[in-house]
Amino acid sequence: MPPPLQKLHARLLKGSVRRADAALEGRQSLNSYKLKSGLGFDGILYVSPPNQGPPNWLKFVRTGIEEELKEITNRTNAAVLVIKRKKRIFAFTFGHGRHLLKEGALEPDFGLKAALNGLRHDYLRSIDSFAVEEQTVHKRSQASRASGLEVFGVDVSRDILRAVTGVPLASVPLQAVSGTTSTLAIAVHTDFKGLGPVSDLLLSLYRKRSYREHFAWVDNVRRMTDPTTVESLESRLLEDLNSGTPRSYLAPPEPLEWDSVHQFGYTHKRKDRDLDMTLASYLGNIDEESLTVETLQRHKVFAYEDAAAPPTKQWSIYDCLVFETSYEGGRFVLTAGEWFEVDRNFATGVNRVLGEIPNAGDLALPEVRTEADGSLESEPVYNQRAVEEDDSMGLLDRRTARCRGTSTGIEVCDLLTANGDLIHVKHRKGGSSSLSHLFAQGRMSGEALLRDSDFREDARRFLRGIRPSWARRIPVDKPDPGSYRVVFAILGADESHPGEGLPFFSQLNLVRTYEALKALGYRVGVMGVPVST
Repeated sequence: MPPPLQKLHARLLKGSVRRADAALEGRQSLNSYKLKSGLGFDGILYVSPPNQGPPNWLKFVRTGIEEELKEITNRTNAAVLVIKRKKRIFAFTFGHGRHLLKEGALEPDFGLKAALNGLRHDYLRSIDSFAVEEQTVHKRSQASRASGLEVFGVDVSRDILRAVTGVPLASVPLQAVSGTTSTLAIAVHTDFKGLGPVSDLLLSLYRKRSYREHFAWVDNVRRMTDPTTVESLESRLLEDLNSGTPRSYLAPPEPLEWDSVHQFGYTHKRKDRDLDMTLASYLGNIDEESLTVETLQRHKVFAYEDAAAPPTKQWSIYDCLVFETSYEGGRFVLTAGEWFEVDRNFATGVNRVLGEIPNAGDLALPEVRTEADGSLESEPVYNQRAVEEDDSMGLLDRRTARCRGTSTGIEVCDLLTANGDLIHVKHRKGGSSSLSHLFAQGRMSGEALLRDSDFREDARRFLRGIRPSWARRIPVDKPDPGSYRVVFAILGADESHPGEGLPFFSQLNLVRTYEALKALGYRVGVMGVPVST
């Protein structure tokens, strides 16, 4: 009779960590228990004293009942079983035991790499990924039955894999496998003594490179763990934060239920709330001279459901920062509290295609003006001024046409010339109106013009309202894409090389959009609109 099925959450300590207690948070408050002899491995069980307290909903419920509600408490338990096997240390967590471990002591890619090496590539159940553009976009995809990667809608050119769940390979004696960054969750038939062989299996899975056959794309952007490099990158981050005009920004490090998060506060500024995370709000209450990485890791962003309730979530400022920089010929991104290096060959390929995108500098668009406060004029103001200076252009900014393939309307473009230039305009630093939206708008509009008669009908109606004869600029039937050019006009970007100064993930998005529109038959161009002096 096989041993019972046991669900386990395993983590691997870094090879540089020689003592188990070096990986524990608050070691002095934990109770420790020695293991029996003869198990085939050494180890200690660490247990945290249980915490008890009323659930969050108790106060609310009491206001609506007549009788006194007897005390209701939640009880939380946490334990970590640390074992040493073949010169490596594993941590198996139980209950809330993950909170007892220092993340910096763990192999950051153990769970993900071990899972990818142990799973069938065509029998995946769920995938978590995120893309870093002007903001960090998280995505969780689940399939009703085990399926291949193509079912989950992952863009292997830009998505970063965060977690994967699926069916183990026939040669892997596990019943279930799920990996996310440093954590590997498994179901396995084992008794306590069997944890030794189980640890051997997990270490062998982690060390394999067979995942590259089907998941090589996960290395396009990979985690940076070298402490010397990370220290240099963090120095650059601090320089940026102290610059007065930081390029870094704040974003939630995980998917949120936005219907339950309505405000954000910060260490030293919890009462003054923002509707969105704002780096300037945090920095406005911090002494720049005392700003260190430790400060960023200690200070918090708090998410609130309403003004009176305690925060529903909190993260360190460091975990919420998004920052991109170059270092020793490589490109690095900080997001969700981790540094990522863009594969140099991958980056070279992106730069090569970026150089192929024609410069649309032949368009006679006006320079963008600077407002009295030093900011650039808004996109709507710029677009209105552009058509006033050239009355042959049609203004379609903020005019959304129906589209069968989307839940909301899509702008045909911002400006339409008599020569068939579909011009999409955005600031280089557009805040919530980010460059990713610019490129997505151009791509979706190009697709809709070819396949959606309702979209073309609305576009013609908009143009007819400007000047009746202009309706002919968009035909009733499917147009010839070669007669149009999709142009991305980036306000404030360099005239000669408009794509080179963009953040890497914006460059990547531009390249993929260019390739998609070119495949549809469109001509594509990008231009930098200079700032007037």
